Amino acid sequence: MKSFKVKSVRCLITKDASTVKKDADAMTTAKEIVKDPKTRSVYVVDSDNKLLGIIPAMNFTQYLFYEYVPDEFFYYKAAKPIEEITAGDTILPPVYVKEEDTLDTAFQKMFSENLKELPVVDDEMHVIGDLNILELVSARIERR
Repeated sequence: MKSFKVKSVRCLITKDASTVKKDADAMTTAKEIVKDPKTRSVYVVDSDNKLLGIIPAMNFTQYLFYEYVPDEFFYYKAAKPIEEITAGDTILPPVYVKEEDTLDTAFQKMFSENLKELPVVDDEMHVIGDLNILELVSARIERR
């Protein structure tokens, strides 16, 4: 898979990246996550569509359902009511790939950060798409 580039497979599963602005409320963020059932993350961008960070869907659901999260996992517990939470409150640092990166690099980043999806950015950090773990699986199947 070293010769396969991100640009060769990134549109097999998801066509468009799901994005929100940092000040988006929790319900707007939730709606963006479920807009495409194949989405595993939503990317937080600034007004120029530049990547600020990632919100994995599984992490975000812990804010939506915090009252059901066992006490030993309360490091995810929201410090304020869900009605006051913004995307910026739930953001993780940016992890990304570029179209010229290899699928090996993409897999290593997904695996090390426990992510199912990565944003694809251009040289100016604009989000231009995403790469889903299922696209990596598809590429691996094709290589056999």
